[in-house]
Amino acid sequence: MRTLATVALLLAALLTGCGRFQTEGDFFFVRSAGADLPVWVRGNTDSGVFMVVLAGGPGDSGMSYVSPVTESLEEKYAVVYWDQRAAGVAQGNPTPETISLEQFVADTHAVIGTLRQRHDVQKLFLLGPSWGGTLGTAYLLEHQEDVAGWIDLDGSHDWQKNWDFALDYVKVHAERKLAAGEEVDTWHGVPEWAESMKGTRMSSDNLRKWQSLCIKAGGYFHDPTNSPGVGADLLLFSPFSLGAQLTNDGIVFEKLLSDDAFYDALRMSPKLSRITIPSLVLWGRHDGAVPVAMAHDAYDNLGTPPEHKFLVIFEKSAHMPPFEEPEAFLTAVTQFVEKYR
Repeated sequence: MRTLATVALLLAALLTGCGRFQTEGDFFFVRSAGADLPVWVRGNTDSGVFMVVLAGGPGDSGMSYVSPVTESLEEKYAVVYWDQRAAGVAQGNPTPETISLEQFVADTHAVIGTLRQRHDVQKLFLLGPSWGGTLGTAYLLEHQEDVAGWIDLDGSHDWQKNWDFALDYVKVHAERKLAAGEEVDTWHGVPEWAESMKGTRMSSDNLRKWQSLCIKAGGYFHDPTNSPGVGADLLLFSPFSLGAQLTNDGIVFEKLLSDDAFYDALRMSPKLSRITIPSLVLWGRHDGAVPVAMAHDAYDNLGTPPEHKFLVIFEKSAHMPPFEEPEAFLTAVTQFVEKYR
């Protein structure tokens, strides 16, 4: 799926990037069902505490999550970044049939299994932002027995429910703008359109229109002035980030939207009661992509005993709390890990 020229380009970027990317950590590939998945283990492996990051998207490079925020976590714990099939610098020739939620779960299990073979993993935590929340939920429904804790960061565990909430988000924003007589050309007709889309299935066309509206409404970054800085940080601190954007052809998203079985598998709200391990649900109050109603849906439906599940809402964040409120994010994550390590 990825050419040798692409690999050479990405490796060149890696080697000529910031100094800390040259030799740090343990970098290896895991083969799973025709895909070669790159894994990068960084940070304090002597702690015995390993946090596996499940990248968003679907299609983001897991390597692009290396940032000053995660480096703070690396001082205390080992943080594991990896690229899912058909994303980032993942290699191999997996067939289209392997682009399924079931296979993504199997890939995650293969990565964690190899990680345990190579390192002394005493406590394992999963961190799932956005699509990573989807994958993490699906993984835990099959393999929660050896996971010490689950960190759900603005994750979507039920895509149809998420779609309806996301439509409500742009509808309410549009109504406010229209009532104030602001940006009327942009928001005219949006409340009616959003209401008409509720209950329908997400598609490429309606998703593109919604996404444009969500961005304008501040649903990804609550403070728009943060957006350029965050983007620059991701690109600067991870040479993989640009490569992932250039090489990811959107195959996962297209399969997700066109395959009924794949899409239906993403409706996991009724199954959340089967997840009983310690859980930390983290959300941006102003998230438009995965609205805060999904946080309450996750927290309320998790089978984790009340004394071992926690809900933290970041009041100044949208879809990117680690970058919009990094100190509060790090405090919440560290307190949770320390409690269950």
